[in-house]
Amino acid sequence: MDLFLFFIMATSDYLDPTFFIDSDSTIIQQKAIDLQSQSADAVDLSISIFNFVRDEIKYKIDMSSFSSPDDFKASETLQRKKGFCIPKSILLVALYRASKFPSRLHFADIINHRSPDYLVKLMGTNVFYFHGYAEVFLNDQWYKLTPSFETELCLKHDFPVCAFNGSNDATFASKDIHDKPFIEYFNDRGVYSDLHFSKMVTTFQKYYGGHF
Repeated sequence: MDLFLFFIMATSDYLDPTFFIDSDSTIIQQKAIDLQSQSADAVDLSISIFNFVRDEIKYKIDMSSFSSPDDFKASETLQRKKGFCIPKSILLVALYRASKFPSRLHFADIINHRSPDYLVKLMGTNVFYFHGYAEVFLNDQWYKLTPSFETELCLKHDFPVCAFNGSNDATFASKDIHDKPFIEYFNDRGVYSDLHFSKMVTTFQKYYGGHF
């Protein structure tokens, strides 16, 4: 098979809009245009998109904002301006696809050794099952990107900032800035072209019960 044809087949699923990754919605398209107008080239744009979702969409676990599947759509998160790891990653992928970057969702189970006491009490654990992040295809390579914690939150709690320069992965560090345990990845759940909603719900119900 022609290499170019293979690439098109392999990435087409990661360019198209989906139910949750509604990259064709007006609000997503307009934000993509705004970010493109402020960027010098493709690499600069890829960084700008990541920085926007990381810092302008505040990290917040507020399940009362997610009463239906529609609430997980990228366009809803952009309007809400807050979300936890999965909605923020969905938005990041949508903005990349709207800007013609192949992109996809990646899920894993992680331990947050710096999780606050109130959250551990709420969840019953410091394990985040079905944690979501994103991947973007740039310069013939997939990069793993975690937009969850905004810079302000990281500085407040001494977390390392996930920083993307166009040629590196930007995922949670294993140690915080004081060299104490931070994030531990222990179960990779693979990549997806869209949010597998039923699998997410089933996983949350299994491990968190009525808490979510």
